[in-house]
Amino acid sequence: MATTHSSAGRCIMGKNSKNRRTGKGPAAKSGPGSQASGSVSLSAFRAGRALDALTPAFVQWFDDGSPGAATAALEYLKQVETVLGRYLDGTPAAEVTGFEPVALAIAISEEFAATADAPAAGVADVENAVFAVDAVHAYVEFLSETGRWSGSPEQLAGVVDFFETIAEDDDGPGYLEVPDIPEAEALKVFSGLPLIRRATALLRWIGDGKPVTGTGALRLRDIEAAAACVGVTVRGGTKRADSALPGTAGPADSVPTVRSMYEVPLLAQMWSALEAAELIEIRSTKVVPFEDCEGFLTGGPSEQLDEFSMFTSCFLTEAVLRHDPAQPWERIIAGLQASILMAAATPEPPLLERVLAAADHAPDAEKRMADALTRVAVGRLEALAELGLLAIDTHFRVPPALIRCVADTFDHDWVMAELGLGEAPDEADVEPGAAEATAFAAEPAEPAEPAPAAPQQGAQPVLQLKIMLKGSRPPIWRRVLVPAGMPLPQLHAVIQALFGWLDYHLHQFQTGGFRGPTYAPVGPDAEDAFYGEPSRDESKATVGQLLPAVGTTMTYTYDFGDDWEHAITVEKILVDDDGVGQLPRCTAGRGAAPAEDSGGTWGWANIVQAVNDPRHEEHQEYREWLGLRPGETLDPKAFDVEEVNEDLADLF
Repeated sequence: MATTHSSAGRCIMGKNSKNRRTGKGPAAKSGPGSQASGSVSLSAFRAGRALDALTPAFVQWFDDGSPGAATAALEYLKQVETVLGRYLDGTPAAEVTGFEPVALAIAISEEFAATADAPAAGVADVENAVFAVDAVHAYVEFLSETGRWSGSPEQLAGVVDFFETIAEDDDGPGYLEVPDIPEAEALKVFSGLPLIRRATALLRWIGDGKPVTGTGALRLRDIEAAAACVGVTVRGGTKRADSALPGTAGPADSVPTVRSMYEVPLLAQMWSALEAAELIEIRSTKVVPFEDCEGFLTGGPSEQLDEFSMFTSCFLTEAVLRHDPAQPWERIIAGLQASILMAAATPEPPLLERVLAAADHAPDAEKRMADALTRVAVGRLEALAELGLLAIDTHFRVPPALIRCVADTFDHDWVMAELGLGEAPDEADVEPGAAEATAFAAEPAEPAEPAPAAPQQGAQPVLQLKIMLKGSRPPIWRRVLVPAGMPLPQLHAVIQALFGWLDYHLHQFQTGGFRGPTYAPVGPDAEDAFYGEPSRDESKATVGQLLPAVGTTMTYTYDFGDDWEHAITVEKILVDDDGVGQLPRCTAGRGAAPAEDSGGTWGWANIVQAVNDPRHEEHQEYREWLGLRPGETLDPKAFDVEEVNEDLADLF
């Protein structure tokens, strides 16, 4: 059975507690437990002082010579200190070298609860719980193996039984049988994967480091070279060429132009997987290789196999499980991919013909949608097949050496529950059986929440809005028609398209001036992403509610670093029969859209001046940053209304 741990939030390779040496996963980061991040209790202080004396011996016992082992040992002790602080809070014991089994189990449970209550808790809190158990288990093994256990033999047996019980629960029920592949054979398979070869090329290209923007993305001038490493031909630039999208067919001489590395899906997935596997570290201005990434590039057979397997699991997480929760069909597609991959890793892999015909079993009203979603999922699986992660002929098949990676990524109740393929572990104690895992497309999973309805033409008044970028010189503005009933999240998407923003940053709407109420995205716990007075839930307000009459205004602020403020004013209110046509629709505008992360209106004005003045000291730097070709100029007054309307049509 699959015995490794994974989640949609982060990937972890399965190693037993004493052998998890590389500092991957939670061991490389501080856990979210309350005592670890907030004030330290007296008991935690006592535990820390007692552990200080044992630290050198524990590090020596833990260290097997692999890169990062000593650092991982110290991270384990940090977690042990937190749990033992809770243990000392609940017992009169004064020692940290012998434990009452029940009291220790309670302390670990309390740490679980604190982790689950942390602000960032989610699927990833399972991983931190696993780390807490691993750390304390390793510490008890250390005490036992080095003769430092000071409790009774009965207490030690009770503690060992506790950890064995957890391990038994963790080992099952798993759906996939992970085959035992000889190391040399498995390494040969991984080394030959296009995925690994392309990741290696990208790592070597990064070298000692490459500059990044404030959002951690590559600069425009570097996108072409980075994309080439992963087998994609594009170039970075602020202007969109009339060519095919990255990864799609187009004219033979067509090279797509992208405005961000995130418009190249494979590059973005590789980038995120390298970061999740701790092979690269993204700092404020630069991406650099992680301190022990040489194990991936030049390590010994065992180390390379671990690193390749870790990265592959992380890549599957990024390519399949990462999806926009606001787009419910993406959850369905991810569920289809995951269930097909799970079935493809069994002795009876699914037939391609059966998958493609799955929509035939859907209700008549849903056949077209089911067919479309299935074909999108199959298309994405074909992309994984190009990377060597899957074989597709008459069947879908996962190579035996990669089944462990599929199990690491998908074979968990909480992952299946998130994808709508099973119940959450706390709701049901049943294993996701073969029927659940192979009925991948007969009946698409229902989305957790319906998507906001698209605006309907002719059903309500239409507002003519003028949206001006405050402080811009020359003025940058857009005129747009929108339904009065449009929810604010959709107006946010419209403004992003009008001004060429990439939606990398936070935003909010505000009415009534500086002291007026604000509207922003609100999470599932009814908390917004800002400090101070809580914002109202923008999804519950429409444009017409906040702008009810001609002349009413509100402000839309995007990116609280660059602070792009957009003044929105109602110019006209049109009735249904005015023949307004496509909605939303831009009817006029002026001024080139500023580049993302360009420093606000003053920063953008400086960039425009620099790129058009060869004598400017930053002339060449900004031209390269914007991806301008030789002889190409930047017209600050340029605006293409047809291009904007094409973007709006794609959105709505």
